[in-house]
Amino acid sequence: SIGLLTVTTSESRKSWNGWDQNAEYRFDLGPYWTTHLKTDVAVTTNNMWSDWRSERLSIPGVPTAYAYTQIDRQWFGVAPAVTWQFRENTFMHPYVSGGVKVSLLEEHSFRDATTQRSGALSYQVPGLDERRTLVLARPFVAGGFKSYINRSVFVRTEGRVAFAQDGVRQVSAVIGVGIDF
Repeated sequence: SIGLLTVTTSESRKSWNGWDQNAEYRFDLGPYWTTHLKTDVAVTTNNMWSDWRSERLSIPGVPTAYAYTQIDRQWFGVAPAVTWQFRENTFMHPYVSGGVKVSLLEEHSFRDATTQRSGALSYQVPGLDERRTLVLARPFVAGGFKSYINRSVFVRTEGRVAFAQDGVRQVSAVIGVGIDF
């Protein structure tokens, strides 16, 4: 599946407040236990995106000394879920799902060591190369439609909303193709 992942900037650790959008790629696999009940697990990732952070440096005699750091981020996730599919033997099957998305947010902050100028004054900006991984677990609810092209090939659309204690943190919409076997 491919779609759009929208997350709050507090979730993606961006330096501004709002929502951030990025492509989401997802692979789902799971068995049906009955004609309606299914468990599955999704593996997700997205495109890497970059952000910039400016920090004021405290350098004696230089009133406007700044360092600019580039921050690259990428999500990787696993989301086990339970799905209930409505209807039988119809072209379009609506379904609902619930589960927990466990994500790793890989973050790489870096800047080159440089000499900057502020007016007639020069100052040194130290280099930086830091990596960290954050683990986030978010319960989610999802719903969508599974439309069969033939006996086992289908197209699936889905909307998913993931939560934290203070409200909605992630929203995704995906479309994909699959095979029942």
